[in-house]
Amino acid sequence: MPTKMSGESACMHAIHLIEEQLEVLPVSIAAILYTADVGKIESSLLSDLLLRRKPRPPKTGSGGNIVAQEAEPVDPIDFREASQHLRAHPRERMDYVRVVINNAILAVGIFMRENNMANMRTPEIQFLGHLVNAIINEGRFKISDGYMPMATFDGHVINNNLDGKPLFDTEEEEGFLEFGDAVALLQWLLRYLRGEKKFITGGDAG
Repeated sequence: MPTKMSGESACMHAIHLIEEQLEVLPVSIAAILYTADVGKIESSLLSDLLLRRKPRPPKTGSGGNIVAQEAEPVDPIDFREASQHLRAHPRERMDYVRVVINNAILAVGIFMRENNMANMRTPEIQFLGHLVNAIINEGRFKISDGYMPMATFDGHVINNNLDGKPLFDTEEEEGFLEFGDAVALLQWLLRYLRGEKKFITGGDAG
């Protein structure tokens, strides 16, 4: 079992992870928002973007393989089909952006949890933890009545009034944050971690 990182090692890996997310986000979001322009690329070029897969290992006859036969992954990920769908359903663009933003927040937040960085009393890191919890709870906050507000970022404060409220806008309700706020949080964390060498935790900061 791999050992968890700590101290400067965890810090450097977190910095690299956030940098990767911030590099990929603009490309992903631009491809979503400007799908019509992506559609101008020739079909022959798009077909080359299908993701490759490793050769399948030989079957061993185990029970696991018997079960797997009923759920074989036979459908390739087709970027051309996905872009065509999005052009036909432009109202779904912000849902696609939400998924991309959520994935970036989850990647960074879960890394911090797994490497004992999420317990830092830093309000912004506590704020990130609440965003992660909301994302894995169908995009809505779960906050107990007795929670004492200590998670903040750029004027946004997490408190128990948010319990059950959506993180981002839905068709029926206004969200707590805009997508740009989530990206700004990642940018802030990157600047913070670049200057932080030691992590002082205070147990479970909630």
